[in-house]
Amino acid sequence: MKKFPLVSVIMPVYKVEDYVEKTIVSVLNQTYKNIEFFAIDDGSPDCSGQICEKFAKLDSRLKVIHQKNAGAPAARNAAIKIAQGEYFYFIDSDDYIEENMISEMVKYAQENSLDLVVTGFKMEYYQTGKDITYETKCPKIIKEIDEFKKIAHNYLNNSLLSLPWNKLYSGKIIRENSLFFPNTKWDDHHFNMDYLMHANKIGMLDICMYHWYRSRKGSETMINYTDPNMFEKRVEHFQHILKLYKTWDYMDNEIQRSICSYFAGRVIQCIQEIEDNKHLEKKEKKQKVFQILHSEYTVYAFKYAKLSKKFKVVSMPMKRKNVSLSLFNVKMINILRKFFPKIFIKLKEKEVHES
Repeated sequence: MKKFPLVSVIMPVYKVEDYVEKTIVSVLNQTYKNIEFFAIDDGSPDCSGQICEKFAKLDSRLKVIHQKNAGAPAARNAAIKIAQGEYFYFIDSDDYIEENMISEMVKYAQENSLDLVVTGFKMEYYQTGKDITYETKCPKIIKEIDEFKKIAHNYLNNSLLSLPWNKLYSGKIIRENSLFFPNTKWDDHHFNMDYLMHANKIGMLDICMYHWYRSRKGSETMINYTDPNMFEKRVEHFQHILKLYKTWDYMDNEIQRSICSYFAGRVIQCIQEIEDNKHLEKKEKKQKVFQILHSEYTVYAFKYAKLSKKFKVVSMPMKRKNVSLSLFNVKMINILRKFFPKIFIKLKEKEVHES
């Protein structure tokens, strides 16, 4: 076992000229020095690519790849094909990591022969003129896959399992199984579900050294998803979770309740975004919500979901397939999000971290 194995750090870059320098510096200043760092300029129309080139001239570990715009999955995949690292680490180009993050993950992986290391992270918002930070904490545990699959559902709703940048991956597993990011929304979630089908030993580490910006100065509200067909993507999301458990050949009542609750929350979000969509007529909104409420996956999720009191009130008309009342309930949520963003975020984060 190598004491300082090579880590391939992969960063897709697109329209982040105001942030990418901080991200690059945070990687190059890691206390762990044996890295190769790929910045994939995905046809960015701003100065992001030039900024990456500037740092590449100063540090040979940084290699810049320029390609036509094809999306973050294609950018990551371009680097995966040539990366030589024993471990892979993915970072987003508008976030940053604390200086010991890679060192802590590699040490943990090496000492315990882990196929995957999962850490916590910090979610940072700029709301009502203030910076607000929430920690998504991670327990310190090591599990063989037969034990991990019994508890994995506990880490879906807070995104610990779905995100790519709070993890250290085995390069061998990625290469031997030809794992790539699919060209779809939430590609990172799909990549992780595929990866977990091949991992044998997983470690979760109780550090929060990744800083994930959810909103910045100049954006006082939460990001809205304007895709009116987001529900179809959420179904794909849910199907991949079900596929993972089928591959694991493991399911019990607690897991079923948990993953159904997870998807039910996403159904509520989809209806919330439809109600808030300014490009849809009222009739179109009702048609889309009707289709969502009558989906076999929605019916299945609400049948077994165990929701909090707040979500029970919101979801009751959805469970009963009442389109008008469902839209009314989420409209109240949208009003809260728009006019009282700080309260909305606190309630949202409390819901996630207590679930």
